[in-house]
Amino acid sequence: MDVGLTSAQLALRDSVRDVLRAECPPGVARQAMTDPECWRAVWKTVVDLGWTELAAPDSDFGRLDLAAVLEECGAAIAPIPLLAGVGLAGGVLRAAGIDDVLRDISDGVVATLAVHPPGHRLPSVPMTLQQGRLRGRAVAVPWASSAELVVTLAESPDGVVAAVLRAGDGVTVTPGDCTDPAQPVADVDIDTTPLAAAQVDVESALATPLLAAAADLVGVAGAALHRSVEHAKSRQQFGKPIGAFQGVKHALADNYVAVERARSLTYAAAARPGSWTAAALAKAAAGDAAVGCCRTAVQVHGAIAQTWEHDIHLYLRHAWQGAAALGDSRALYHEVGRRFVRGAA
Repeated sequence: MDVGLTSAQLALRDSVRDVLRAECPPGVARQAMTDPECWRAVWKTVVDLGWTELAAPDSDFGRLDLAAVLEECGAAIAPIPLLAGVGLAGGVLRAAGIDDVLRDISDGVVATLAVHPPGHRLPSVPMTLQQGRLRGRAVAVPWASSAELVVTLAESPDGVVAAVLRAGDGVTVTPGDCTDPAQPVADVDIDTTPLAAAQVDVESALATPLLAAAADLVGVAGAALHRSVEHAKSRQQFGKPIGAFQGVKHALADNYVAVERARSLTYAAAARPGSWTAAALAKAAAGDAAVGCCRTAVQVHGAIAQTWEHDIHLYLRHAWQGAAALGDSRALYHEVGRRFVRGAA
């Protein structure tokens, strides 16, 4: 399987990286923790540059392009709803073939995905659609307080459908406690008539959202590892760089293996459209890599990493929250193993 990026995809990735370095340094994520509106300036740049066109149903962009862009957004811990709209909501809409809403998202409309029922560790179907009325509750919905459109999954008399609704009447958003306030989540209660609905296969619908979440976490993991390595090369202790000590370099080597494993699984999943198992394994590996690299970064940086002024806690918050989204690693590995035993994986 060839999962390498083309020259055009490499150029796209590099251009996204350059823009985020200039327009969205880590200080923007720090500001977003206390200013819930500061994301809009960066979002305008993102929309103007056409990154949201990754969601367009008739565009030339594919899943590899999506993974490359979201990895760079994760590396920049960019406080923008690109993952929520293009990656999560857009992934379900594409599987359902709801092209009109995809075009709205590609034009910059903020959207999100509500697929986490209360009390469940894995995403599933939180709503019901009966006699044209959509009802239910979903928790930990990313960017729900800013979203104009909400995409969800619902049980209907004809099977599971992907449903789209507009924020407002019949949609109650209750902000929750966020590990990462720069990436806000909220609980959503719904009792309204959907704008659109179409039948969908649940596993195929969730494959792209899982892939998108994995790509974002790979970016976080890679950026945290890079910061650790640079610090380990420059920080002197006992007359030598701390990276020369086995306890440090072995930990960083383990992190490197975890990042490359997660990245390989993510791009392999991007090359296998509709494969829930490939996407779930990528998300689980990426969650472990992100949390592991960020924890090591705190240890390598020492006392300074415990301070508000240092950037490492921003990466750790993003990693913790992202690793729990759409299923934590243990739950995903358990489900993949269960399916393997049944012969369904």
